[in-house]
Amino acid sequence: MRSSSTLIAAIVLLALGAALATTRWIHEPRLSTAAAGPAAGVCRASDAPGSNCELPKTRALTIGGIPVAALEVAFYGAVAALLLLALLGGPGLQREVAAIALRLIMVGVVADIVLLGLQLFVRHEVCPLCLATYATTFLSAALLRPPRRLGPAPLAQTDPRERRMLLGGWTVATVVVLVAVSVGELGLRQHRHAQDLQATLDSPAKRDAYDADQAVVKFYRDSVHTFDLSAAPRLGAPPPDGPIVVVEFVDYLCPFCKQLYGGLDQYLGQQNGRVTWYFKNLPLDTECNPTLPENYHPGACWLARGAVCAKDAGKWLEYYRAAFSTELTNPGPAEVTRLGVQAGLGPVRFGRCLQSEATIAAVAADVAESVRAKAQGTPTLFINGRRAPLWTHVERLVSAESERLNLRSQ
Repeated sequence: MRSSSTLIAAIVLLALGAALATTRWIHEPRLSTAAAGPAAGVCRASDAPGSNCELPKTRALTIGGIPVAALEVAFYGAVAALLLLALLGGPGLQREVAAIALRLIMVGVVADIVLLGLQLFVRHEVCPLCLATYATTFLSAALLRPPRRLGPAPLAQTDPRERRMLLGGWTVATVVVLVAVSVGELGLRQHRHAQDLQATLDSPAKRDAYDADQAVVKFYRDSVHTFDLSAAPRLGAPPPDGPIVVVEFVDYLCPFCKQLYGGLDQYLGQQNGRVTWYFKNLPLDTECNPTLPENYHPGACWLARGAVCAKDAGKWLEYYRAAFSTELTNPGPAEVTRLGVQAGLGPVRFGRCLQSEATIAAVAADVAESVRAKAQGTPTLFINGRRAPLWTHVERLVSAESERLNLRSQ
């Protein structure tokens, strides 16, 4: 007959195994899973120049995304709870429970042998804590194994009420153990994610990569907008349009639009005809944009009208370059006409065009489109109909769209 001291010794071994598994569970390298998408961890692999990804050489073994060490903690805790409850019963119940616990632990022994084989022959690594944990399983099985001369105790020796109470208590204890392990795993994941995020924020390069990846996530959540591009000027791929169409809402007095203009030619030249870039007027000037709370760029309406006139005369590109190459403050018809002349247009005809109803209506139509698409500020970019969260992420977003369209190999 199994004595209470044997059950206590088995409980101690199982508690030791749970402690060792908990140590592994807490300290094993793991990937953060608290955030979705490519920005989930500090390490970010990409094909961008200078990027790298330093992943840990070994990571926790998992089953269904749950670390094996966490499952071991739950296993040891449940079996230990069963034996602990058996101590409250009589000798018959203790012997019966010891037999049940032995069967459960033998399942653990088989699982440990499989895990040991994976570690040695698949992952080619030795984990001392794992070996110590497996040893507690083997020792517990040896301790609970009954002597050969004794057969199993008849079920009649166990009070049925004791068995029912034990079963109910063990069910509750097992649920508590599983809930504790689940809460612990969630807490560890959140803690790891917080560490990853802090490391990302502490590194400017990693923070930029994180922000760009988040921009991609936000970009693909946006709905697709359509625009009338029949009269819009364009750069980039020659007709017909390239597979990626960018629509920029531009204000010729916007310093950020000017900054984007400074690198646009070089960028488009590197796209091998994949990108077509259209321009729509969005002057931040209340004279032609009544949706604004205040007049941010006085004179921007005249510049937008000048762009319409230059487009109609086939001189938009020259006007575009002249406008962003000239320092302007609250320009009026005279200053805009000088830009037109600089672009190669006749002053009289250009001046009349600036004042025409058709020109004013064309700018108003662009502004109305910006309102419908909820373009707020300049430059606002739409890439294949989706709004870019920030214009500074345009290269990353175009790359993401190229991957989505499988353009990388073309």
